[in-house]
Amino acid sequence: MPSSDQTNMSAADTDFVRRCFIVVAILVLVLLVWVLADLLLLFFGAILFAMVLRALGGPLRRHFGASDGVAAVLVLAALVAALIALTMLIGPALAAQLNTLATVLPQSLSKLFGDGGPLSKYLGGASLPSISGVLTGVLSWSTTLVGGFGSVVLVVFGGVYLATAPQLYRDGFIKLIPPTLQPKISITLDDCGRALAGWLRGQAIAMLLVGTCIGLGLWFTGVPSPVALGLIAGIAEFVPIIGPVASAIPALMLASTQGSNAILATLAVFVVVQQIESNLIMPYIADRLITIAPAVALFAVIAMGIVFGPLGLLFGFPLAVVADVAVRRLYVHDMLGEKVEIMGHQVKSEPAAPSLPGKDR
Repeated sequence: MPSSDQTNMSAADTDFVRRCFIVVAILVLVLLVWVLADLLLLFFGAILFAMVLRALGGPLRRHFGASDGVAAVLVLAALVAALIALTMLIGPALAAQLNTLATVLPQSLSKLFGDGGPLSKYLGGASLPSISGVLTGVLSWSTTLVGGFGSVVLVVFGGVYLATAPQLYRDGFIKLIPPTLQPKISITLDDCGRALAGWLRGQAIAMLLVGTCIGLGLWFTGVPSPVALGLIAGIAEFVPIIGPVASAIPALMLASTQGSNAILATLAVFVVVQQIESNLIMPYIADRLITIAPAVALFAVIAMGIVFGPLGLLFGFPLAVVADVAVRRLYVHDMLGEKVEIMGHQVKSEPAAPSLPGKDR
């Protein structure tokens, strides 16, 4: 018969091996996430697109009894038809303005930073070719984005699959979690879904209003290519804080070709529109979303961009929304037992654990 010391030693060895296995598994998981970071970000993009499809397909499901799959396909077909119609309607004019933008921007850059230009003294001895090198890098990055058509297709089709059977994927993910944690994870997923849905609705409104106001304002001030610049401003609005600042740069450079008055007028347009966004649009979004401190949002977006590149910059803010909800629900509320506000509601006590679909009672 083994002695008690041998039994205790064997138990200790088993516990040590188990802990080592857990550590190795965590390290492998972290390495796998790092290697597949781009793919996981595209999957997150597919989730956002699926939420858009489901939101637009809600009336079809409620009023016409359409299934999730039929509603998603019909919404996708309607979006494609609307995009084709919009392209046929304003495509030629937009293409001409984008061509003008691509032609005039390098000229305005030369006037600003070239020999004798008003900003040439701030280059610190750097020559214009170095600035051109920066632009070449930007154009190369743009080419990479255009070459990412396959990624867009992956996001679209992945979003369609997720929108047709969301509960299937959700339940499959929850079953990977230990049973004791499944109720908490289920509630956290619900909170994240509501937060992202609210952010997407508000962001769509912000993109439309900001793009329209910028385009109209630049048209009124006489800046070339107002439709193209408004489109750029609207799309850039998807990346909060950084996007609006970046979208103002090409407009100011184009305005510089028409004198200081045009620059001041263009700057005024962007400032006024951003004030409208901050004081009218963003409060609307905040009412449907947990409020993230501006500094936290700024550094979250920049950090995601540094770590994961353009995709991280694109999805940095919605990922910050998900992280904020998870920290509030799982750490502050569940672990620390503190009161937290999620989606504008105070969570004071541990909610009852919901029964999972398909789980035996």
